[in-house]
Amino acid sequence: MKTVLRKVLFMMAVAAGMLAVLTGCDDEKKIKTKDLPGAAREFITQYFPGLNVLHAEKDRDDRAVTYNVRLSDGTEIEFDESGEWISVDCNLSPVPDGIVPDAVHTHLASYVPGGTRIFKIEKVWGGYEIEIQDGRDLIYDAEGNFVREDRG
Repeated sequence: MKTVLRKVLFMMAVAAGMLAVLTGCDDEKKIKTKDLPGAAREFITQYFPGLNVLHAEKDRDDRAVTYNVRLSDGTEIEFDESGEWISVDCNLSPVPDGIVPDAVHTHLASYVPGGTRIFKIEKVWGGYEIEIQDGRDLIYDAEGNFVREDRG
């Protein structure tokens, strides 16, 4: 029994060590606003005037570099290495209209009686995923054409 227990403990220690090595591959570094790519700073200035960057972080992993930003109103934005937005999550405020393709707004006007607001938009493979006021997730193609409602 002691031998089995030792083997189990040894395997757990090995697994914990491997997990530490794997998670150690990510390199997250707090940065200053001026260290964000120019396109990211311009995006923030254009769509979120008057808000301050509370937190900015550069995240490097095996595949890519991304930037994560939190603004003074709680908005969270993720940018790619060149400063193009990947996702915008305004939490309790609507995403500014200029970020959302016009075709999405046009579709929503007829799809949701009485209209709705978009709280989150994310670029996904082949298009966009948005979260609307009632919590539903809607998928659109790259041109902003409705594809489906994601039932989670």
